[in-house]
Amino acid sequence: MDNELGGTDLPPPMSDVVCPFCAMACDDLTVAHDRVGRLRVTGNGCARSRTLFALPALPAHCFIKGRAVPLDAALDAAAALLRNAAFPAVGGMAADTEGVSAALALAERLGAVVDHAASDSLFHGLRALQVTGAMTATFGEVRNRADLFVLFGTEFDRHAPRLFDRLIRPPTALFREAGAARGFLIGPGDGPAPDGFERLTADLRYAPAIAAALSQLVAGETPHGDRVGGIAMADLARVAMALREARFGVVGWVSATLDPAAGDVAVEAFNRLVVTANASTRCAGLSLGGKGNALGANYVCAWQYGVPLRSRLGAGPPEHDPLRYRLKSLLAEGGVDALLWLSALNGAEVPDSRTPMIVLARPGQPLPHDPEVLIPVAIPGLDHAGSVHRGDGVAALPLRRLRYPESSAATLPTAAAVLNALLDRLPASPLPVLIRETAHV
Repeated sequence: MDNELGGTDLPPPMSDVVCPFCAMACDDLTVAHDRVGRLRVTGNGCARSRTLFALPALPAHCFIKGRAVPLDAALDAAAALLRNAAFPAVGGMAADTEGVSAALALAERLGAVVDHAASDSLFHGLRALQVTGAMTATFGEVRNRADLFVLFGTEFDRHAPRLFDRLIRPPTALFREAGAARGFLIGPGDGPAPDGFERLTADLRYAPAIAAALSQLVAGETPHGDRVGGIAMADLARVAMALREARFGVVGWVSATLDPAAGDVAVEAFNRLVVTANASTRCAGLSLGGKGNALGANYVCAWQYGVPLRSRLGAGPPEHDPLRYRLKSLLAEGGVDALLWLSALNGAEVPDSRTPMIVLARPGQPLPHDPEVLIPVAIPGLDHAGSVHRGDGVAALPLRRLRYPESSAATLPTAAAVLNALLDRLPASPLPVLIRETAHV
C-alpha cells in the first residue's frame, strides 16, 4: 500500500530518540511513522511524549492581527514593532540551543531584557546555590546508585513523568538492586504512594522548616515541638534514620510546586539537609522540572554574555538583576512596550498581556488573543535537528529530524532562521535605549 507521501514502504522505527518535552530529556524512545506520516512513540516514553510526538503536521500561516500574510510581510511588521520599542523584552525562550542563541543575539541588538517562561523555578535553585552551594548528582549516578529517595513536592508525574521508570525503579542498575529503592513523598495529597514509598502529607509552605527539622534529626539533635508543617516529629525521625542508614540517599524536589515567594529558602534548606547527611553517608540533591529547555537557555546566556537570564543585553555591559528583570513582573506593571515570545517547545504558554507582542510558536500553540504578529516555527526534535540540555546540567543531548521532509510542518522555518531574518531587518548598531531609573530591592 502506498502511503500519502508517495512511498510504498515505511522507514524502520527509530531508536534512542531524545524527547525534548521535559527536563528529563529521556533518550531511549522508539519512534515510528504511520501510513500518513505521523509520528508514534512505540517504545518507552510517557503520555506527554506520545501526545506531542503525534502532533499532526498541519499547514500553518503567519498572521498580522489575525490576518493571514506571507512570511516576509510578518517579518517586516515584527521588525517595525521592535525598531520602535523603547524597552523591549525577549521571553518564553523555549527552543533548542540554536534558537536560544539567536534569540539572545536579537535581544542584544535591541537592548532587550531576556527571561525564560520557567525562570521562577530556575531562580529558586540559582539563588539558593549562591547562598549555600549544592551537592548534586547526575541522573546516571542516581539511577545506578541511589537506594533512598526523600522527595518534596507534588505532581511528579507531570513535572518528571518518567522519574520512577528511569531513575528510581529502572529495569537495570549498575551498583544497586534495580527495584529495591524506597523512600518518602513529602507534600500535599493523601493518595496511594508507589510501592516502597510512604507519603507524609504536608503543607509545602513549611518546606524550609521541615527540611531544617530533618537536618537536626540527621545530626542527632532534637527539634522543638511535636509537629512541623503537618508532619509528626516521630515520622520525620524515621525519615532521618533512613537517610543516615542509606548507602546513597537523594533529596529531590519540584521547584514549581514550592511556595513561589520562598522557593529559594526551601531549596537552601534542602541543600543544607544534603550537606548534613553527607557527614555520615552519601547523599545528593536532585532538582526536578524545568520545561522548555529552561536550563539550556540559562546556560547559553551565561556562556555568551557572562550573566544568567533575567538580564538586559546590549544597553552597555550585560546587566543582570533577577528582581528588576523578572519578565512576569515587568509585564504586570506595564514596564515593557514590545515583547517577542519564543515558544518552539512546550512549557512557554503565551502570556495574557496587552503588551504589543510578536509570537514565534509551534503550530497549535494556544493563544489568549491574536498577537500583533504570529509566525509559526518548526518543533526541535520533530521537524529539525538541534540540542537541548538535560535537567541535571551535565549533558547536551542531540535532537534529530524525525518527520518526513515532505510534511507541511517540516517545511516551517526554524526559530533560529526566523530570528536571524528579524536581525537582518534591524539596524546593524545597537538601537538607542531608554534608561529607566528603578529602585533596587
